[in-house]
Amino acid sequence: MASDLREFVDEVRRARPSDVLEVSQPVDPEHETAAILVKLEERQRSPILVFTSVRGCRFPLVSNVCGSLGRLALGLGCGIKDIGARYSAAAAGPIAPVVVDESPVHDVVLRGDDVDLNIFPALRYHADDAAEPYLTAAIVVARDPDDGVANLSYHRLMIASRTTTGIYIEPRRHLDGIFAKYVARGQDMPVAVFIGAHPAWSLGALYAGAPDVDEYGIIGGLLGRPLELTRCVGNPELLVPARAEFVLEARVSARERIREGPFGEFTGYGTGTTQSPVVVVEAITHRRDPWVQDIVSGHIEHLMLSVPALELRCLQAARRVAPGVVKVSLLAPLTCVISLRKQDDDEPWRVIDALCADIYAKQVIVVDDDVDPADLPRVLAALALQQQPDRAVRILSDLPGTPLDPSCDDPGGRTSKLGIDATRPLSRTRVVTRNRIPAEVLARVDLAALLKR
Repeated sequence: MASDLREFVDEVRRARPSDVLEVSQPVDPEHETAAILVKLEERQRSPILVFTSVRGCRFPLVSNVCGSLGRLALGLGCGIKDIGARYSAAAAGPIAPVVVDESPVHDVVLRGDDVDLNIFPALRYHADDAAEPYLTAAIVVARDPDDGVANLSYHRLMIASRTTTGIYIEPRRHLDGIFAKYVARGQDMPVAVFIGAHPAWSLGALYAGAPDVDEYGIIGGLLGRPLELTRCVGNPELLVPARAEFVLEARVSARERIREGPFGEFTGYGTGTTQSPVVVVEAITHRRDPWVQDIVSGHIEHLMLSVPALELRCLQAARRVAPGVVKVSLLAPLTCVISLRKQDDDEPWRVIDALCADIYAKQVIVVDDDVDPADLPRVLAALALQQQPDRAVRILSDLPGTPLDPSCDDPGGRTSKLGIDATRPLSRTRVVTRNRIPAEVLARVDLAALLKR
């Protein structure tokens, strides 16, 4: 299995040559790289894009690395249908990282006046985005000041100057809680930001379990071996992947804020500007001839990357109140469908209440265990045929949500939610039977013989 981003791209080239598209002609970082991806998506294609000539940047740009389930499966060494099970197994059996001294990410060390964020391409994606460029594939590493546990999480970084960015920290997420502890102490929060990640690193960084879980262990579980980490040159307490492409060593100001955004997010919408904390970059380290990685927000890769982690989180929450939960599927942003082998008719509502406590679950639909929650036509059929709306639909008010929801007026993300019990009642008042062919008749049909006639 590949050890880093560039080895993974080479692995894809060998295993799935049509999944890597090298663009050698000069491209503009302002909208054009995103436009190329959109045009490919319109043709039902989602390859890794390697831009070798991006205006204003001397480094190659790699985009859409995780833009297909086939590539995620290749990165994890499993089949497409096994991605969810592999993620669950990694969460149940994390493998602790190891710290090494030799690290390619320290090939080049920039400090003091040499620190300049303008070495990155000035990427803008959507017409209504802020004028400032963004880093979108930035994984932030921070340590809880109480227990020292490392937290990994993706955050958009708006480049504001040679040495500063704005960072959007979503309310009620783990980094928000860690940052609040530093602010309460009147201290800046030390962070490291790494760019250039193997898909397993990305999936592990998106793990959304308990705050005391170190996501580096989840990454090890996904890889099936310990991840090699190295100490930051300026803050040895912060550990980063030794084979990342770039690392920014920085601190998040406890006091200073900056206007950040608008920025088109995973929902497909931008939600205006925020007053966000300022990241002060004190060192940049990178590999020789490094690659810049980005994620075009609101498109296939952005949506696909978070699915395994969010589905696992929803599955765990649902099973805590209903052991008969079979499967969870996120059919659309903020929309969760759960298949349930229910034991009583109140059980779907316990599942709905449990999941509506999650900021990323706004619409929760429960179906019977014979309905695949990823099969949209079957889910819609269950909505139409298994429930009466006056009994099976509930509107829940003033619950925690996300400010990234474009319909949410509350800057803190408080929102209303929808719960639907689309399961069959255990005791019907009328006889209802499902259309079926007798099994013995199906068994004697020789389709291969029929097709040869």
